[in-house]
Amino acid sequence: MHKLSLKVPNNELIINPKEIPSEWEKYAEAVQKIPKNIDLPMIIDGKKVYSTKKVKNLNPSNGEAIGTYQQADFSHAQQAIEAALKAKAHWAALSPSTRIQKFRDLETILLKWKYELCATSSVECGYNSFETYVEWAELLDFVRFNNYFYAELLAEQMGDGWGETNHLQLRPLKGFTCAVTPFNFPQAIGYNLPLVMALTGNTVVWKPSDDSVMSGYLLMLALDEAGFPPGVINMITGDGKPCLPTVLTHPELTAVNFTGSFATAKAFGNYLYNSEYPRKNFPRYVAETGGKDFLVADKDVDIIDTARCITQGAFGRSGQKCSANSVAIIDEHIWPDLREALIKETNSLNICNAVDKKCDVGPVINERQFDKISSFIERAKNDKNCKVIVGGNCDKKNGFYVSPTIIEVFTEKHELLSEEIFGPVIAIKTYKKFEDIVPIIELHNYRLTGSVISRNETFLEKAVPVLSQYAGNFYINRKTTGAIVNMQPFGGDGASGTNGKAGGKWYLLNFVSQGSITRRHVRSTTPSALEKLNQF
Repeated sequence: MHKLSLKVPNNELIINPKEIPSEWEKYAEAVQKIPKNIDLPMIIDGKKVYSTKKVKNLNPSNGEAIGTYQQADFSHAQQAIEAALKAKAHWAALSPSTRIQKFRDLETILLKWKYELCATSSVECGYNSFETYVEWAELLDFVRFNNYFYAELLAEQMGDGWGETNHLQLRPLKGFTCAVTPFNFPQAIGYNLPLVMALTGNTVVWKPSDDSVMSGYLLMLALDEAGFPPGVINMITGDGKPCLPTVLTHPELTAVNFTGSFATAKAFGNYLYNSEYPRKNFPRYVAETGGKDFLVADKDVDIIDTARCITQGAFGRSGQKCSANSVAIIDEHIWPDLREALIKETNSLNICNAVDKKCDVGPVINERQFDKISSFIERAKNDKNCKVIVGGNCDKKNGFYVSPTIIEVFTEKHELLSEEIFGPVIAIKTYKKFEDIVPIIELHNYRLTGSVISRNETFLEKAVPVLSQYAGNFYINRKTTGAIVNMQPFGGDGASGTNGKAGGKWYLLNFVSQGSITRRHVRSTTPSALEKLNQF
């Protein structure tokens, strides 16, 4: 590997465009330039590919169509597989340093396209300007740090035995790989999953969420602009049922990188490890599948600060984060005061079109999710075992809006305490003693994020060792969301996934095949020095 001048990157500075006039002007200008009525193609082997079946791409803030995209079928999946396999030998043969330099090229494109990327995420997915800036910063962090992590892993040195030298190889996987990505972070997660596999020398069939196809298409344009070879990443679109089985059952598939629901992850696993399908290998599988994330508040807290931690964790990105605070477990002594603070904080949030400057909470992603979330709220309104204390309004006449909703639960077991909602809804359960907390958390098997808030060090000393076992990312005196690359590598176990920890250098090991090379430097027949001398 050629020596690269890769220093430890700095995390991209997160700014709020609402607070900086020049930033808001550039963002708002980009919003106005988002094309309408565009028919977004798939990209296979570097070429635009269209299908006979088109699907409307809707703006969730107003329900209007912003264009169409293609529904892939098995033939498009097969084309993408063939393109990835054709590109593999050349791409894998490039030195790691060359691939890293190509990703540096891509980084400059993503940097230059900041405002268009943020605007697209707002219009297509309904995320307010600040949320899109946070996501764009995370995307840049992933690209920069993955380069650095890869170089660090490649520089790893093995111990040498007597008369032997040892060397570690990090080889690309055989065959091709697959990435399936979600709507809720269409660029940070959506781009990172296929990109990290390509960085390590693999070629990829990528299916982004059908709610973020325009965002996905922008990555393909960026790859083209950066000069990536055709076929390194191939994008197929639409519902996965008609196309993904072709990918998941292919004998040359060597890895799947997935973020989505627990049910879908299990279905993928059935394809990957079913002996019915011929395999040349055991496919790697990285899955991040969601959470029912808890926050525990002790009686010794700052009430206003705690209320803000809860509302920010629960309602950011309209609650559409796998790390969103979905359950708050509150000491009963502070609940009356905290309830009033939560009502005040929640009522101060502006719910409107994501591109409005005043927007704090935008719409949820689509009608299907709207109906699912609103059904939880409607059942709660008619349930004597719980009470809606703020919010509860659902409106899809002009966009898919669910107001931030807080529901107090009075019973020991309830669907609001155990099921992932993936929307701006949080359940509150009070507790009398510390021993009451864990049974509430154990009502489900998600183990993604958790938080505890207290100013009492004795309480924290008792709580942290216990509660941290129920979260892959655990926080003390802060909200449950907001993991940062190289600071909090992200992922959980249990029903939350395989805990691959994106944002840390070990994550890349999922997409390489490790090999060791040992050279012996002396023969068993080598004579002594004097014997050698006498031979002459």
